[in-house]
Amino acid sequence: MDLLTGSTGFLGHHLAARLARDGRKLRAIVRVGTDLHRIPREVSEVVWGEIGDPETLAKAMAGVDVVFHTAARVSGGGSRDAFARDNVAAVEGLLRAAEAAGVRRFVHVSSAGIYGAGQRGAAISEDTPLDPEIERRGFYAWSKAESDRLVRAFAAQSKLETVVVRPGILYGGEAQPFIARLQFPVPRGKGRRLIVGSRRALLPLTHVDNACDAIALAAARGRSGAAYNAVDGPAKQGEYLDLLSAHGVARVRPTYLPPFLFWPVALGCEVVGKLARRNLPLTRYRLKRATESLTYDTSAAREALGWTPGVDLQTGVRGMAADGPTSR
Repeated sequence: MDLLTGSTGFLGHHLAARLARDGRKLRAIVRVGTDLHRIPREVSEVVWGEIGDPETLAKAMAGVDVVFHTAARVSGGGSRDAFARDNVAAVEGLLRAAEAAGVRRFVHVSSAGIYGAGQRGAAISEDTPLDPEIERRGFYAWSKAESDRLVRAFAAQSKLETVVVRPGILYGGEAQPFIARLQFPVPRGKGRRLIVGSRRALLPLTHVDNACDAIALAAARGRSGAAYNAVDGPAKQGEYLDLLSAHGVARVRPTYLPPFLFWPVALGCEVVGKLARRNLPLTRYRLKRATESLTYDTSAAREALGWTPGVDLQTGVRGMAADGPTSR
């Protein structure tokens, strides 16, 4: 028996199907009141309750071999305390409950977005330091980095094996399509969007099926205490948006604007945010990091796990047209 958190989410739903194909029997922690139709049919047992509740965790961990942790607070809103509770403290609680129950392995889904920029022009590998100023990018990014550190450190002090998978920006399936990291729809613009950055900017996209393959392989072959990048490969912003339009996934008529035009706006948000003691969605640092072109080294996942992205960009976007709502 394996335990899956976040089963009702986009990644969790797809991961349940992937793990079931491997013959894994799945148990899930699900909040009371959740629509039953949101629970993947591959889940054979449900433990009703909250991830932060010790009694729920003790019941959920009984007899479990591997924990797959995909649940996280992802909303742009919320206080630092809320993100710390749901994305950091919850992970620590899961780790300790898994250790106490004698669980063998814990697979944690992190993010390729937690790194620093690295050396100019160099691909980001697992050895690239995490962003030392990540909290300036928002509480979500900060909490993902903190939980990533927590999981990797836990392996050094426990018999519980831990493995971290760091996918890029997830896309595919029935999900609403990712458009750009910084973009603004034009009212009554018939698909016109202002995209901050260059058409040639590189996006670290990961198709959801490729991410699920990496997670499943990490459970079987990953080295305890290790992290693995799972990014499909560099995709140019313009080419990606062209594919969305060509396949009818999203009607996008982009106008690309250089980031420097938004520096005054970002500075104004910083000033207002400090005065109001609020975490506003745009700062100069977020603007800089959101418009970078970065490449990722995935050789560790390829060599240690045997992972290769089986779904290419064109196939992935075409699948979105078949599986998801059209635009939009």
